[in-house]
Amino acid sequence: MAEHLSFHASDIADDLLDLLPSLLRQIRADIPREINSEQETPELRDISELRATTGQIRLLRMLITHQRCTMQELADQLDVAPPTVTAMIKRLLTQGFVERLRDEQDWRVVRVLPTERGQRAVSLYDEYRRANLQRRLAHLNQEELAHLRAALPILRHIIEVEP
Repeated sequence: MAEHLSFHASDIADDLLDLLPSLLRQIRADIPREINSEQETPELRDISELRATTGQIRLLRMLITHQRCTMQELADQLDVAPPTVTAMIKRLLTQGFVERLRDEQDWRVVRVLPTERGQRAVSLYDEYRRANLQRRLAHLNQEELAHLRAALPILRHIIEVEP
C-alpha cells in the first residue's frame, strides 16, 4: 500500500511541477510585452520594462514588503549570489524602480528601497496578472471552480509542510 501511495504522490508531484510553471507563464504571457503608440502610457511602459525578468518583479515585491533591504539580505531572500543581486539592482536603478541609501549608523552599508514608480509598476503588473487569471477562471464551470477552491487549502498546506 505504501508503494502505491508513494507512486501516486510521485505522479502528482510531476503533474504539479509541469502545470504550475506553465500556468504562471501563460498568465504572464497575457501581460503586454511591447506597447504600440496608441496604447502607450507611462504605466504600461513600466510594465513592459519590468517584465523582462521575473526576478526583477520578485526583488521589487520583496522591497515593497520589507521597505528597505541590504544587498546581502536581498541575495539571501532570492537565494542567489550577491553579484546577481547587484546586477539586478543596477538595472532597476537605471530604470528608476529603486533607489539606494547609505545607512545612517554605518555608512559602509547600503540599503535599497523601491521608488514610487517601482511600487506603482508592481501594483499594475499584479492587477494585470489577477485580471488574466480571472479571465481564465471565467471559462471554468461551477463544479470545476468548486474543485479548485477545495484544492487551495491543500496547496497552502504543501507550502507549509517541512520536507
